[in-house]
Amino acid sequence: MSTPKNPGPRLPDRPAGPPTITGGAAVATPPTSVLERLKAAQPRAAAAGDAGGVRAPGAGTTGAGRTATPGPAGVGNGGLPSGGTGVTRGERASSPGRLGADRGGRLRVAADRSEQLRLAVVRSERLRLAADRANTAARVTGTAIRRGSTATVRHVGSWHPDTVRQSAVTLCAVACILGSAAGVGAFGGPSIRDAAGGLFAPDATLLAPSSSAFSIWSVIYGGLVAYTAFQWLPSQRTSERQRELGWAVAASMLLNLAWILSAQADHLTLSLVVILLLLVALVSAVRTLNEHLNETRLEGALVDTPIGLYLGWVLVAAAANAAAFLTDRNTDLFGWKGSTWAILGIIAVLLAAAVICSTDRGRLSVAAGASWGLLWIAVERVLGEPFAVNIAFAAALAIFLLLITAGSRRHRIDHAYRHWLRAEEDAKREPLDLLGGDYEDSRH
Repeated sequence: MSTPKNPGPRLPDRPAGPPTITGGAAVATPPTSVLERLKAAQPRAAAAGDAGGVRAPGAGTTGAGRTATPGPAGVGNGGLPSGGTGVTRGERASSPGRLGADRGGRLRVAADRSEQLRLAVVRSERLRLAADRANTAARVTGTAIRRGSTATVRHVGSWHPDTVRQSAVTLCAVACILGSAAGVGAFGGPSIRDAAGGLFAPDATLLAPSSSAFSIWSVIYGGLVAYTAFQWLPSQRTSERQRELGWAVAASMLLNLAWILSAQADHLTLSLVVILLLLVALVSAVRTLNEHLNETRLEGALVDTPIGLYLGWVLVAAAANAAAFLTDRNTDLFGWKGSTWAILGIIAVLLAAAVICSTDRGRLSVAAGASWGLLWIAVERVLGEPFAVNIAFAAALAIFLLLITAGSRRHRIDHAYRHWLRAEEDAKREPLDLLGGDYEDSRH
């Protein structure tokens, strides 16, 4: 063993007095000078033990919690006085490291908890600020809505009814055009041909026209756009004809949109009800046209013709919709064949169109719209499936009778109008004086 540089005070080689027996074990009683030296050295050991988290040597336990084994009094490891503990140098070196690691772990846990607490406080503060901003925005929006609604209600009485009507027709026209785009699947939805399980397809029923028949919608929509622009003319703003016609046309365009949406949603019953209401609206519009005749040829081309085509085509479309509805329900009325019911449907379209075409001057546009649909029914029954020559013949015959009815009505009205014009001209002429002086002079 190496001699320490500062060995400290020397102890006697042997105890000064005999050992005493306490509890069956012999314990050496150190001299008074040794006790004084141990007492003088104990504060330094205790301070060192407190700094490392280990009790002072000679206190009866080690840093690991084991009971120290008393040893001979003398110089301990490292040259320091020892109270005879059994703690080795390795245990003394490792205990402060383990305690330091434990303290470092506790410090990291405490730091993590403090960071989480700080983040929670920041998050709650952000939520509070967002809630305050939302409340402020809600108050501002509510105030603006209240002020706007109050101003709107205050100025409702100042709105001009004609301006409201013109604006309503324009908005309905825009909605109708968008609905037509949705009907061909422009917005991702199914087209009318593929809607309702394909019941509107050309080969689904005996009254379904060919796909080419639907090209008439481009003409109808173009005419409705022309009518919408025409009714904005200053001369048409206060027209009695436009005042009664505008709301009926606006209702028909909204019902057209509703029919497209109901058909795409596979609601056949609803679509049938909507298309019947559409027929009522268009018949009301044609009645208004009959009561208030057009003043110019331009008005007839931009107003009467589109509405007539619209009504004639919807007559055929209503028959096709009814056929799809009955086919979906597997209806078998009176045990009649499907071809019999299809011919009855064509006769119904013919009678309805003939009655309408017999009004006013014939309404050739209504006859043209209905004839277009019947023509493509005949073509599909001959060239497509299901094949039915009898239905094609009935459709062709209906076209002939319808055109004859509308044409004869137009001829009679035109002939009566020309006769009336000649009567008016004759009434304005001065009568011939056949008994005048010239006649008497000619006799002599």
